[in-house]
Amino acid sequence: MQAAPTIAGYADLFTSLQSVQATVQVQIERFQQLMADIKVVASAHPDEKDVRAVGDVALKLHRAHALLYGGAQATPATPTAQADAAPAGEELDLQHAINEFSTLLSNSQGTSREVTALLDAAEQELAQLRGTTN
Repeated sequence: MQAAPTIAGYADLFTSLQSVQATVQVQIERFQQLMADIKVVASAHPDEKDVRAVGDVALKLHRAHALLYGGAQATPATPTAQADAAPAGEELDLQHAINEFSTLLSNSQGTSREVTALLDAAEQELAQLRGTTN
């Protein structure tokens, strides 16, 4: 007779989820600051060349916004299977639920990495634009 799986062995998944949540919170704050910065930089760069550069930054920020707020996710490497709720009176397939949780967590981490890359690029490009103002 096999022992029923327990959730105690999966605490690291919840710790990872908390880490992703903390990262996303920092990303939201960075995004909001970069949105404020781009408005200032855009008003200081009215010529066509710089308007294009500001537009490129704005596009990166729009992509980051879609990932952070719009519910979009980076495309996962493998499709995610949905865990079904157990019918009344039956036990939940804990291993299946943990596998789904792991897959969703992995997708969230991938999305978080994509947002970080977009915000880093936007920040660098804004810094370059600020440098051309001086």
